[in-house]
Amino acid sequence: MTRLAETVKRCPILSFTLLAYALSWWPWVWYRLDATTVDAPILPFGPFIAAFILLMLVGRWPATRAWLAGIVHWRVGLRWYAVALLLPPALTAIAVGLTLLLGTQSHVEVADIAWPDLALRFVFILLWIALGEEPAWRGYALPRLLDGHSALSASLLLGTIHAIWHAPLFGVEYDLRTVWPWGMSVFCFAIVVTWMWLHTGRSLLLPMLMHASNNTAAFAWGMFNADDQIHLWWIWAALWVAVTVTIVVMAGPNLTRRGTTSPY
Repeated sequence: MTRLAETVKRCPILSFTLLAYALSWWPWVWYRLDATTVDAPILPFGPFIAAFILLMLVGRWPATRAWLAGIVHWRVGLRWYAVALLLPPALTAIAVGLTLLLGTQSHVEVADIAWPDLALRFVFILLWIALGEEPAWRGYALPRLLDGHSALSASLLLGTIHAIWHAPLFGVEYDLRTVWPWGMSVFCFAIVVTWMWLHTGRSLLLPMLMHASNNTAAFAWGMFNADDQIHLWWIWAALWVAVTVTIVVMAGPNLTRRGTTSPY
């Protein structure tokens, strides 16, 4: 084993984090210099590439093949597909409803929503953003964070890494008013996905589906003016906190308390 591979083996999380950030953040400088020709200041596939490089460096093809197999691990039970696909839009719909009940006005009618476009958006997010991120966060980082940490602690550490990874999007998709509820949702998402991942044989497909579902449901923010979106942000974040606390209370700090362990 080379000296570099030995270093990565000793410090897998630090190695992955630094490489994932570097591979993801390089468009940031370009975006700041010329935002008109760069779609986004972050490359979603950076974490995937980082995980692939490190797995090939340390574990070679057997480790990489096992990791890739998790992406197509689909035999997990229908209820977990329901959790992955329906929980994010359900929470978003409830948040929108509560926001409207509080008197906030929407400038978009439900009848005006282009549902076929949302289906295409889901596929794009699944294949570009979710595939670029989730096999790395949940397939590479999470198993290594679980070595010596409870599932809850590992999720919070991963949430920190994931939240910082989004730094180039500050001022683009988030600002000082929205970064706090958004940050809360990142940590809650990390815990909920870890719970789901542990109960689905460590499937990486289910986190990808939930990520795509969550990001697709974010079209709802476009229903409100910028000043009104803050209400939606906080209500949505509070709902994620409620779901997450319920899961932690029921499943315990390892998120696998008896009675919730079977993926079937």
